[in-house]
Order: sequence, then structure tokens, then C-alpha cells
Amino acid sequence: MHDILVIGAGIAGLTVALKAAESGKSVLLLTKGASPDGSTNYAQGGIASVTSQEDSFESHIADTLEAGDGLCKKRQVEILTKNAPKAIEQLLKWGVNFTTSKNDEKAFDLHLEGGHSFRRILHTADLTGKEIMRALLAELKHHSQGIDFIEHSTVLDLITQKSRCVGAIVASRGRHVGLPQISKTVVLATGGAGQLWLHSTNPPDACGEGISIAYRVGAALQDLEFMQFHPTSLYAPQLKKTFLISEALRGFGGILKNHKGEEFMNDVHPLRSLAPRDIVARAILSEMQRTGKNYMYLDVTHRKAKDIKTHFPNIYAKCLECKIDIAKDWIPIVPAAHYMCGGVLVDSFSRTTIEGLYACGEIAATGVHGANRLASNSLLESVVFALRACEDINKNLASGKWLVTSGRQVKLNNFNCQKLKKQVQTIMWEYCGIVRSIEGLKTGLKKLKELENSSFASYEFRNFVQSARLIVESTLKRKESRGLQCLTDYPQKNSRYLKHFTLVKDI
Repeated sequence: MHDILVIGAGIAGLTVALKAAESGKSVLLLTKGASPDGSTNYAQGGIASVTSQEDSFESHIADTLEAGDGLCKKRQVEILTKNAPKAIEQLLKWGVNFTTSKNDEKAFDLHLEGGHSFRRILHTADLTGKEIMRALLAELKHHSQGIDFIEHSTVLDLITQKSRCVGAIVASRGRHVGLPQISKTVVLATGGAGQLWLHSTNPPDACGEGISIAYRVGAALQDLEFMQFHPTSLYAPQLKKTFLISEALRGFGGILKNHKGEEFMNDVHPLRSLAPRDIVARAILSEMQRTGKNYMYLDVTHRKAKDIKTHFPNIYAKCLECKIDIAKDWIPIVPAAHYMCGGVLVDSFSRTTIEGLYACGEIAATGVHGANRLASNSLLESVVFALRACEDINKNLASGKWLVTSGRQVKLNNFNCQKLKKQVQTIMWEYCGIVRSIEGLKTGLKKLKELENSSFASYEFRNFVQSARLIVESTLKRKESRGLQCLTDYPQKNSRYLKHFTLVKDI
């Protein structure tokens, strides 16, 4: 038995594992693929924190609330922003190297991103997530005695005993059975659900299984209707994986244009190309539909080539692979499923509604994002609330009494479910995409239920299709358009829906 079972090894899972090991706890850390795994490694932009004299917590709070369109939980936002400097300090202690100012090596080079009033985005060029993962995995090696780290491990189900979560059933690569892993506390850090949609910036393993496995043991889910579609993924059909064009490129001066070179955001929002993501994504989709084009453009050619290559070396190189020189050519872009603002409901210490079960990172519904996430608050949320989870776990483990228990083994099959997954992704893209309708959502829900009820494929596909179905059910509850929820039947906000909708399985 371990003190803590951490499911997921992105920034949230690694933060929990490292902080717990530092306090002497035994940790079993699982990751679905090979490390570095998960969305953190793909994060380009950075992490938001008040560090400059002209900035303030009040401004960061106000920007977050504005982006959240009335649905942010203000107390959670205050915790997020005011604990940001401490989170940055912890990352620096673990060896993360953020880019510093050319004029002052003791000061951070701060980016501006859409929705922010000040430059407050710490970054490492345009590969911030990769640098964070490098540092945290390097730190992990120093705690080899306290952390058992297993790659290629998929969680099929959670294990509960007397209404308390006490472990999970885990399938490891090469095994024909799923085996129980027992622990005193379980932390879900399974990441997002972008791969439930046909077009996504997320890595292949971001399939939303944390939603379904938590739901089946009775954990409450919240705000699942708010999937953020990143407005600017690279339109390059020749690429096998979707490539993200960072928000920071718009903060750098990037201008959104149509094929005629018209700056179509000028009449949409006062911030024009720097408007919040939900507004930009819908505006791009609308312009694509109006002009009959498959993509729009982002133009940074007015900036110096040297500055572009210095600030965005990874984006520059990837675009060049596709024969696009962003110092000379406009970047073809299209929206893609990017970030789940809701998930498993948690409180300010990352506790779910099930005793012994915590959730951190993108899988958690902390309420800080409301109806739309402010750029670069996600990495911050992961660290802040993972540290708070550890704080609470330490208190509970010190006072708790534990029963050693065991779980069942599960026989696996080798059914290839890729075609079934593609059906789910197509349904989600067509009926639960950037713009939705009641009729379309009901059609999509019916199709997903048919797939779920007829599925004999695998535990993996069951989790996949069930998570998609729960998202659509949650989306149908909100009969208004707010933030990331754009419903053609109800195009306006409705004060009656200025609340959070929760799904809980009756067990």
C-alpha cells in the first residue's frame, strides 16, 4: 500500500508526487504513455503570475473574472492569483528556467496574451511546458526512494470501500489483466478530454477517462459544457498531429486576417485580435463559413524576423517544415478542441465529493475558469491546487486510520477500438462543437448512447464514449449562450443560468 496513488504525470501529477515525497510520503505515480506525457509537454505560451511592479493581484483577478463571463468562483480565483508567486517560487526551486529579460537577467521576460491587462506571462521561449516537464522529471530522479513511477499504465476503474476511494484498477502494457493498486489517498491528474473531438490540439492520451471513472464511483462533475476551442491551431493537413500556434503570438502583435487581408476582428471586439479565445474562435468559424474557406490567417510579418525567431523558435521551425516562413508568410490557422474548463468538482483543497479522492489539473473543476479560461491560467491552476491538495493530504494522513483492502482483477481484451473512437470524435465535432443546437445535441446524445450500450470493445472505449456522453448531457442543461457555450437556439445570456450545473451518478 502506498500513501498516495497519483494518476497522471503532467504538471499537476508531478507537483503532487514531488511535494508529497518531500514530506516523506510514499507515492505510486502512473502515466498513460511514456514520459514526458500529457498536455503539459505541449504547452507553448507560459504561466501567468503577477511579478512586475505595475501589475497587481486585483488586475489578474479582474481579467480572470472577465474571461470567465460571470461564472468564475471568485474565492477560488483569489486563491489562484494570490498563490501564483509561491507556485512560481516552487517551480524555480525545482529547476525550471524561465526566459529572462534582455536588459535585466534578474527579471523575467513577460509576454502579453489575450484577455490580460498587463504583461504577466512567464515563459521559456515558446516551449514552456517542455521546460517544466524537463525540470520536474529531473527532480523526480532525486526522489526515487519515495516515488514508484510506472509508465504505460491505464486506469480502468477506481476502487471504493465504505464510500472512500482506496485505489484503482490499472492495466499495464503487456498484461492481460487489470490489477488493483491500493492506496490511502488517490489523486486524479488525468488531464483533459480534447481527443473526444475530431480536431484537437491535445496529445493522443487526452481522452477524458478521468471524467467517467470518477462519475462511476459517485464523484460530482461540473461545467463539462465549457470546452475551450483554441482559435489558432496550424492548418496543415499534411501533419499527423495538430500543431498549436500559441496565444502569445497574438500578444506579440499577430493580426487575424481573412484571405483578402481584411482584419475581421476589428468589428467583433474592442480588443480585436487580442479578444478572449471563445470570441476569437467563433469569429474565425463565422468568417470561414461566410467566405467558404477552410482556414483563416494570423499575420506577424510586420515584426522583425530576428525577434520572431528569438521569441518563437519552435513555432518558426514547425511552420518552416510546412513551407511557411512566418517572418514573410501569413500563418494558416483553424480552431481546435483545446482545454476542458470543467471536470470533476473539487473544493479549494482539490477534494472531490468522494472521501479520499482528489483531482488536480485539467481534470478538476475548481471554478477558476468559469465559462472560459483566461490564457496561461491553466499551468498556474495545476501547480497552485496541487500544492494545496498536498497540504490537505498531509493533514488527513497524519490523523487517519486505514484498513488494508484489496480489489478485483479485470480480464482485458485486445479489441481495436480506433474506428469506434473516430465515430465518437465525429459525433462530438458535428453536434457538440464550437457552435451547438438543441436538436444537434439530442441527435449526438442518441448516437453516443447507442455506441455506449452496444459496446463490447474494451474498458478503454467504455471510458471514452461515456465521457463524451456526459459532456453532451451537461451541455444540454445550459439553455443559454455564455462563454464557451454557444447555442443557436438560445443566442443570449440568461441570468437564470448564472449558476453551475452538476452531474452526479445515483449509486
